[in-house]
Amino acid sequence: MLMDARPASGATEDRVARIETNVVPIDKPAHPQSVKLIEFWQRHRKDGRLLNRSDLPCREAASFLASLFVLEQADANGENWRLRVVGTTLTRWLDFDPTGMTIREIYHPGHVRHDAEVYRMIAREKQPHITRGRLCGVDRDFLELEIVHLPIEGARADEILLLGCISIFGER
Repeated sequence: MLMDARPASGATEDRVARIETNVVPIDKPAHPQSVKLIEFWQRHRKDGRLLNRSDLPCREAASFLASLFVLEQADANGENWRLRVVGTTLTRWLDFDPTGMTIREIYHPGHVRHDAEVYRMIAREKQPHITRGRLCGVDRDFLELEIVHLPIEGARADEILLLGCISIFGER
């Protein structure tokens, strides 16, 4: 069931459209949650194939499900992506539920093209992409984050979705 994707706090659409990342790619994860997700992803790859979306959720992934999101390509060229699933920790942290929204609806317009290209690269190369930095526009830009994007199979082997996780450093 999809929930209302508009800001729960009464914020305007302009508030939603300002999310932007200030991150840099890193070689390997440092946050324990990111490490667990990548290990899970690697363990569930079979015969050279990617983790399949049907492998989630499962008991083994329970500890990080609330911090996960899944992106799906929203157009034929991969210039826009939709948040198909967003974990409860992330919706609480964002102060709205972006499930069902596209990156054009919630990202700062100056970042959509770059982020869509990164997502296309991950889907094409079928390799993890890890970044570290901050997420701006949600009144939480003081938090240091690690963002993991992993390619996974959708309903068909040729449908590539992106499984992501946002890990917050210093969160208690």
